[in-house]
Amino acid sequence: MFNFRDDLYVGPSITNEVKAKWRIRTGRGQFNIYLITLNHDSNKIEYFHNAMLKQKILFKRDYDVIGIAGSADECIGIVEQIHTECYEKLGNYNVIDYLK
Repeated sequence: MFNFRDDLYVGPSITNEVKAKWRIRTGRGQFNIYLITLNHDSNKIEYFHNAMLKQKILFKRDYDVIGIAGSADECIGIVEQIHTECYEKLGNYNVIDYLK
């Protein structure tokens, strides 16, 4: 279901990372949680509000969660940070290779 990375990117507004991950795993709703995940099919990063997981078809999917954020702006900032780190280390934007 949810594979959280050990070195999870966490936004500054997330005060309790363990509780947020537990609520996501158990399907409990939270108002201000965005998930940042890897899409292995398109080699890109996806992000979405956790309310999307209320749809059964999406909740049953497997996710490689690389980050959680408390707002859409915070989420975009984390995605920018990941892409910047990836480019500095590899010289390209192949996020899948960077996060392995």
